[in-house]
Amino acid sequence: MPGPDDIPTGGLIPELAALLALWRRRYRPGDMPAQSRFQPSDLERWSRHIVWIEAEDDGFRLRNFGMDLIRRFGRYAGDHAIDELATDVAAGLREVLWRTMANAAPVPAAASVSLGRRSAVFAELALPLAGSGGRITLLLLASYEIGGP
Repeated sequence: MPGPDDIPTGGLIPELAALLALWRRRYRPGDMPAQSRFQPSDLERWSRHIVWIEAEDDGFRLRNFGMDLIRRFGRYAGDHAIDELATDVAAGLREVLWRTMANAAPVPAAASVSLGRRSAVFAELALPLAGSGGRITLLLLASYEIGGP
């Protein structure tokens, strides 16, 4: 099973590499706290590009939604369930979150969102933040559009 130190930061855009470095300073493999080790002020640099995600019994709920994620999600989606998003957006996001939960480790990803005749491409990083009873309960997703509109 890949661990958090197995993710090469050289393959990440600088913003995501810096976020992963911060996560690595706060978390160790196999050590998932009951509450996040991040405070909102720790993540201010990334705040417009991140969303906190609660894992619920029946899916995922988006919290503290960064405004620069509107293009990625197709709309403002704070305090919404992932299942309320467009089907293609929800499916890709759900897959990344399940991998993050299964490995209890960061997962880099890429997403493509159709915007009419063009697509927007996003570099992403999903991080596990908290858990209970051997299950991840809180995650963070950071997403940056690459290549521009």
